Amino acid sequence: MSQTFSSNSKNRFLLIRTDRIGDTILTLPSVSALRENYPNAFIAFLSQPYTKPIIEQYSGIDLSITYDPVGKHKGWNGILKLCQELKEYNFHAAILFYPKVELAFALYRAKIPVRIGTGFRWYSVFLTKHIFEHRKDCKKHESEYNLRLLEPLTSVRDNVPKYNFKRWEKTSWWKNFHAELKFKNYVIVHSGSGKSAPNLTKEQYKLIIKLLIEKTDWTILLTGVSEEKKFVQDLAMNFSEERVREVVERFSLEDFFSVIRKASLLISSSTGPLHMANAAKIPVLGFFCHAKPHTPTRWGPYDQKEWAITPNLNWPDVCNSNNCPHGGCLNKLSDLEISEILCEKRLKKCRF
Repeated sequence: MSQTFSSNSKNRFLLIRTDRIGDTILTLPSVSALRENYPNAFIAFLSQPYTKPIIEQYSGIDLSITYDPVGKHKGWNGILKLCQELKEYNFHAAILFYPKVELAFALYRAKIPVRIGTGFRWYSVFLTKHIFEHRKDCKKHESEYNLRLLEPLTSVRDNVPKYNFKRWEKTSWWKNFHAELKFKNYVIVHSGSGKSAPNLTKEQYKLIIKLLIEKTDWTILLTGVSEEKKFVQDLAMNFSEERVREVVERFSLEDFFSVIRKASLLISSSTGPLHMANAAKIPVLGFFCHAKPHTPTRWGPYDQKEWAITPNLNWPDVCNSNNCPHGGCLNKLSDLEISEILCEKRLKKCRF
């Protein structure tokens, strides 16, 4: 263990992840690893406002701090305000998981003694401890890359991510929602990807819904963000509302996570909800492009890697999302392949 820190003292750590929900979920095992090494430490997590509800449900975090780049932290004056805020917490060390020049500068300006992050950016000069590892190579999982950043603080080399969410408590809204479903099990089909990764087509998702109706007695919840509402409504069309329910914009992020934590299965492409389900030990079925940077090697469900499905195509080394030789590889999955994957493999492993 580093001589700078002691497991018996009140060290003060800041973990920083300010991009998407899935990225934030894959950073949370670093909290658990740090807490295991420093049980008496004060641990804070800096994130975007919309991911804060998830962070507040995680054990081991003493304080959730909001970074608002379009609000109070916008522009140069906003960054200076962030610097002052961080300085007041008197942190001993900060880990920058998602490199951004303004955040690296804020850590430097806040005079946090130990500042950890990538060594490959010009603004790495603002950091004191560097990890020289190119994530773009996609040689291992994102959560493992995140854990690697703890090396200057710990002697543990166990890079297996472990989650520790707070115990989920049933609330009145949940009891009402469960009664609305007539106490049936349900599967979540999350058809949106926020345009951050390749996705299935509308026809492929309709096939999945049809198969779920035929092979299970589950209620099928169709979820997505507000920009995807029309797409989801089209999916629900011509299916019975008794079995298929469009619930876009119905839940807050915190409540949506509660819905995920009680699902029998979640189906999606490479999305944040897929990682939320995997972290909560809920069965998943995910569809991925094999090309960088979307490969499931880096972005698949860590504990359910066998359920990260990629088309069986010839993948040249030059294949990437901007120059796909297959013209949208997930479209190449045949109806028969989808049926076999879902009905003959995944559903047989799920609880009914």
